[in-house]
Amino acid sequence: RDIRSLVTDISYLDPQEGIRFRGKTIPETFAALPKADGSKYPTVESFWYFLLTGDVPTQAQVDEVVAEWKTRQEVPQYVFDAIRALPRESHPMVMLSVGILALQKDSKFAGFYNSGKFNKMTAWESVYEDASDIVARIPIIAAFIYNLKFRGDKQIAIDPKLDMGANFAHMIGQSDEYKDVARMYFILHSDHESGNVSAHTTHLVHSALSDPYYAYSAGLNGLAGPLHGLANQEVLDWTMKFQEKYCKGVEPTKELVTKALWDTLNAG
Repeated sequence: RDIRSLVTDISYLDPQEGIRFRGKTIPETFAALPKADGSKYPTVESFWYFLLTGDVPTQAQVDEVVAEWKTRQEVPQYVFDAIRALPRESHPMVMLSVGILALQKDSKFAGFYNSGKFNKMTAWESVYEDASDIVARIPIIAAFIYNLKFRGDKQIAIDPKLDMGANFAHMIGQSDEYKDVARMYFILHSDHESGNVSAHTTHLVHSALSDPYYAYSAGLNGLAGPLHGLANQEVLDWTMKFQEKYCKGVEPTKELVTKALWDTLNAG
């Protein structure tokens, strides 16, 4: 009791100021990182380098990460088959968790542990390999699930020329403008002190030497809770119901919205 049980160098979430990544505010981070080609926004790959090292990468270093993720992003067909085998009404987070778990047989950490040559001093190397594979493949699996659930299973192939954020926007059939939205969204949600439910869960599960696929899938299951990641869905649902109840055919004046908000709060 009364001791610091979590220390992280990567980010700090100040209750007044907001989040800092490696000591930089969000505007400072976006200003410092190299930008995507033809964009005012940095790539997710440049941010990944920044988070891991604490150094702002050069364009050449960013290009190296982009190229490496291209070699890691191919998802085996059996992963898609496993997701398709689920009931179509399954929640997207169930599908994503299953998709990550289906990749587990490729775990380099599990392979190293079972090789008979396991060494805790070098085990981080295979964790890094697994983590890199997972990060590169998540957008591919997520786009597949989105298209399966919400676009009538109309799948769009990877564009080998695009960075991660732009590729995700491309694969879910969004406009060019959404490429920057995806880059921004992935960066802003990439790290939050490691103390939230999902991040804490991955640490806890991996502490048993379960490989990163088990750990990350478990973290997703925590993220699916309504007091964590599902809160985004809850807010969207609340907003849509709010519009339907209070603003349908009525001018949403400040007085109307204020009263409606107080009605919501007073109702608990």
